[in-house]
Order: sequence, then C-alpha cells, then structure tokens
Amino acid sequence: MTAQPHAALPTAAEGFLFPAHAAAEPLPASRRQEALSALEHRYPGLWRAGQLGRAGSLPVCPTGYAELAAELPGGGWPVGGLTELLTAQSGAGELRLLLPALRALGAAGRRIGLVGPPCLPNAMGLAAAGLPARQLYWVRSPAGAGKAARQADMLWAAEQMLRSQAFGAVLVWLPVARPEALRRLQVLAQAGDAAVWALRPATALRESSPAVLRLLLSPLPGNVLSIVFHKRRGPVRDTPLLLRLDGMEAATRAGAWPVPAVSSDVAGGSAHVVLDRGASAAPVAGRAAAELA
Repeated sequence: MTAQPHAALPTAAEGFLFPAHAAAEPLPASRRQEALSALEHRYPGLWRAGQLGRAGSLPVCPTGYAELAAELPGGGWPVGGLTELLTAQSGAGELRLLLPALRALGAAGRRIGLVGPPCLPNAMGLAAAGLPARQLYWVRSPAGAGKAARQADMLWAAEQMLRSQAFGAVLVWLPVARPEALRRLQVLAQAGDAAVWALRPATALRESSPAVLRLLLSPLPGNVLSIVFHKRRGPVRDTPLLLRLDGMEAATRAGAWPVPAVSSDVAGGSAHVVLDRGASAAPVAGRAAAELA
C-alpha cells in the first residue's frame, strides 16, 4: 500500500486547517459574546455553569413565589420535565408550596392528578384553597394490596396520566422508586406539556435521578420552608432558600389531607372509577403518546 501524497489533505483555504497563530488569538469580548448568544439561541437547552438554564421553547409553570422563581431555570416549575420534592416526612409544606401553581393550572381548565397521597385528601380544604373539585383526580391502589403492588399501581397510574396528555399536572408519591421507573416518568413528561412532581423521602438523595430539578424541603418555625437545591440547570447554591409560605385558608380534620376522589378501589358511587391495568391510556385526539423502548 502506498501513502497518499500530502496534497490530498485539506488546505487552510478549505476551512479545515488554520494557521498556528490564528488559534492563539482570542476573539474580542464583543465577538465572543455574539458567538455565545448565537449558540444559546440555536441550542436553547444549553446553559453556562455560572447562569441558570433557560426554559427554551417550553413554558414553565409559575411558582407564585418571586424568591423561588428567581432560583429556577426559566423562572418557574419545569413543564415537560420531572421535578423531585424530597422531605423527611409528609406534610413538610410541599402542598402549600405547589398551591399557587396548581391554582393557575386549575384556573386554566387543566386537570390535576394526585397519585397515591399518604393521607386522605380533603375536597373541602382544597376547594377553600382555590382548587376546583372538578379539576382534581385522586388515585389510590386497591385496599389490601401489598407494598410492592401498591407501588407498581401508582407508577402505572402516573404513567397512564402522562401518556394520555390530558393532565396539566401530575403529583405522584413514591416512597421507593427504581431509576428506570423515574426515567420512564421523565421521558413521558418530556413528550407532553404537564408539570410532573415526584414526592419522595429525603433518603432518596443517596440515589441518582433523571429529574431535571431536585429540592429538599424542611419545615421551619414561623410558617417558613427551607429549600435546598440539590439539582438544577444552573450554578450550585450553597445555602438553602428560606421561603415563607401562604397559610391554608381552612383547617382540615386530623388525618386528612387538604381532594375529590377518583379512587381505584371504592365501588358503589358514581364519583368513583375502577382503573383497569389491562391496557395503556389512549392519548388525547391530535396528540401522540410517548413510546418507550
């Protein structure tokens, strides 16, 4: 075999090779900023380490809290992405944190799915908080089901809600979740326009997650919520955000959670529906359901 002549290599004039001195000459600051701006415009999913990521072409859901919005990429809750809210125990203030966003979605006529909340939802309490009952759907696993079966049921229900693309928000409580289950939720969230929150125990911080946003929530005296940013598209925040929450407008009875129910296991009333896991949910007309490998 004979070597190719050097003439076969591309020349500097063809745009592949540059003189040695050209690489050593930095671009002027104005040119560099223009190049970076053009790159960010072309690829909106990119962000620099020292700045918050942008929402790109996807909208965000307003948080209702200016201090929190200033710390989130795009200025709101991710739409088309999975957010993890982690707490040492349920009732740390996670619902009150999300209430402004849920109110906005309900006012826009979007459905809100509550999958496997740890306490009995209270429809009157949520109605008093500004969430219309007709927009809320509560899903629970059959009575008497084992822990593993309940977890599988809740994941399946959340996936069907996202596949249908008929919901504006899905909240799913996952005491335990395998990475592949979270990846499915993230992929399905990306295929739609819903805000998706997975509420998990603080111990889950030891595990990796495909979520685009991970926040650790801890209640403090004075109706204050401590928010630690463990993952976001942007720079590291070393100190927690201390956020004063709005109070609930109505007290709820002990053991109840401030929601109308679509229950998967209660029979007898027209307001209850039994869900069948035999088939996946059909997408809304004109929308394509996500396909997973």
